Amino acid sequence: MADLNKPSLELANKILTEVDFTDRIKGSRLREHAGPLSTTMYSFEEVHNFLDDEFPAIDFTRLEQWFRDTFGDVELADKVAAVLAESSNNQERTIKTRDLMGQRLAQCKEVVEANDSLA
Repeated sequence: MADLNKPSLELANKILTEVDFTDRIKGSRLREHAGPLSTTMYSFEEVHNFLDDEFPAIDFTRLEQWFRDTFGDVELADKVAAVLAESSNNQERTIKTRDLMGQRLAQCKEVVEANDSLA
């Protein structure tokens, strides 16, 4: 998996900020006895943590669009679209998407932290 380019400060701040109610994204945590438990998420980091769940279920096409439209992160959206095209199952999609999100999240925190130390 190719590395993502370092995000701009503007993109980093956007990714680290909660989204509005209209821009939220939904998923389900699958449980053996309870079945699917609906989950509503309002931040990039919340979705990243959600994908680390044992059995997350999310619309990956919607997630890719969420990156593109809500945050304006075209590079991440394109890489996730490639993951969706090349992966044969949702477990693989989940792991690869979570890893890309983790990389972007770490980059954003680093960019914001570096900017704060300059101020």
